[in-house]
Amino acid sequence: MLYLYTASWMVANALWGWLQQWKQSNWQRRGKPIWAARLGQDIAAWLEKLVVKVHHVDAHVPKSRATEEHQNNQQVDQAAKIEVAQVDLDWQQKGELFIALWAHDTSGHQGRDATYRWAHDQGVDLTMDTISQIIHQCETCAAIQKAKRVKPLWYDDG
Repeated sequence: MLYLYTASWMVANALWGWLQQWKQSNWQRRGKPIWAARLGQDIAAWLEKLVVKVHHVDAHVPKSRATEEHQNNQQVDQAAKIEVAQVDLDWQQKGELFIALWAHDTSGHQGRDATYRWAHDQGVDLTMDTISQIIHQCETCAAIQKAKRVKPLWYDDG
């Protein structure tokens, strides 16, 4: 399953139903070919193999009215500037890892089961393997574990 958050009404509407309508009308609207029909056909074929949940995010709101969703949108915009050549994972795995990292951070670094429960409560399907991979790489969790192993100066084990 792919959770897609977009600030583009065109992308959201296309995925919510326009692509299906265009496909049924042989990639035409009012007798004229759909702009970028080939791309639409490719996306429609891809959607037949994958469940996609689409949510529109208003991108341009004053900071005084910005919600967590708007702040996340800004972070994603910044992350999108990373050069594709620097990333060696396939897009589906990247997406799942990104969502797992977000879920783990947002749920408060409370471990695999807590991250899984929090994500599930938000309607996000993540695997335990993906969550474990994120936690294994998490610097915050490593620091927490290290701090738990440090004994206070006043600790006497004898």
